[in-house]
Amino acid sequence: MHGKIAIYMDSTGRGTVTNSANTFFDFNRQIWNDKKSMPSVGMLVEFRTLSSEKKAEDGKPVQTSKTITGIKPSKFQEFKEGDFITEHDFWKTDNDDELEDLQNSRRSAYITELYRTTDFDTIEKIPLSFTIPQAIQKYFAHEILSVETLQANLQDEKEIPCILDYLILKRFLFKAYDTLIFMDNSIDQTQFSALKSIMMHLENSYKQMMADQKPNITKIFNETFLSLQCHYQALVATIDTRKNRLASLEAQMKTLQSEINLKSNATDADPEKLKARQEILAKLQKEAEYYRTTLKRLDAIREDFYKKNYNIFENAFKLSREKLFKKIVTGLNLCATIMDVKIWHLSLKSSGVKNSYFTMSNIENSFCSLSFAEHYLSRLNKSALNPFDQKLLVYIQKITKEQRKKFLVVTSDLDLLCK
Repeated sequence: MHGKIAIYMDSTGRGTVTNSANTFFDFNRQIWNDKKSMPSVGMLVEFRTLSSEKKAEDGKPVQTSKTITGIKPSKFQEFKEGDFITEHDFWKTDNDDELEDLQNSRRSAYITELYRTTDFDTIEKIPLSFTIPQAIQKYFAHEILSVETLQANLQDEKEIPCILDYLILKRFLFKAYDTLIFMDNSIDQTQFSALKSIMMHLENSYKQMMADQKPNITKIFNETFLSLQCHYQALVATIDTRKNRLASLEAQMKTLQSEINLKSNATDADPEKLKARQEILAKLQKEAEYYRTTLKRLDAIREDFYKKNYNIFENAFKLSREKLFKKIVTGLNLCATIMDVKIWHLSLKSSGVKNSYFTMSNIENSFCSLSFAEHYLSRLNKSALNPFDQKLLVYIQKITKEQRKKFLVVTSDLDLLCK
């Protein structure tokens, strides 16, 4: 059924959904069925609960439990003026398939109305029902949501010394995090929940875009843009109808011409009937010529609409995808940096880290992902590194050269010198 998340706590991973009858249903993060997103308050969702074989008066299964067994975000998160469906329709339907069928039904009815009422003999261009930016935004909805979620949760960046590379340092970032929590169990892990959730969103978007580096733009154009152009679809329907009518006329003319040829060669030909057939043939030829002329013009309008918008869509899609991909990578790097700085700040105040981490041998650097990466590299044979470790080494050397600061401490305290 359809619902909206009323309550959700990142710290516990538990939440509550309300449906159209204001009935509350409980769920937890383990049954969330979408890898691209995480639950959030106000999100419209599609969910299911345990139900019996009994049917209610409306024919739907009777719910036997208020515990959700499966939940995911609805395809429909906002309803704009002029859309074929409203939020009221969302609450009246049981699932997204049902709502999508309603949307398609209303769109088809509107296309049929355009088909019947538009004067295609005078039309010169096809109005847009759905703009190219809207189509691209809809296609990248999950990725855009991930980036917007990060922007809404950004902290003060003034304390960030440099932006880290998430893809290179990910394993060491989480190694530092796990070690921090292990050494000091008094640290509240929920302060990392929102950041980790955003990172999961962004990384899933990154993986999907990396896996599909050469998307089928023609298919995407047809599915996300062209299929939603009501005036265009009405034109296509008109062209198909007129082509069918022309084919029928040509078949009739061929049959009639054969009859005329046969009757004109007959010895008992009836001039009146022959003349009547010729008049019918002339009328059919005139009608066929009308369809040939209009089809040529309408096909030109259709082809011009397709080519012009496809070229714009292709360029806009590639540019948008490239910009969005860069934002996702930048977002991951920023998340990694914010998390690393947070880990470092917590380690400075942690007696557990002080008593465990800094008492270990060969530990001279601060508690952060870079230190864990350096410690990892220190145990490897630098002349036999695999490609990933070689890339890591080059990156660490670069960061060390650009960012590491050394201080000369002058003291006469023998105890300090011996530490």
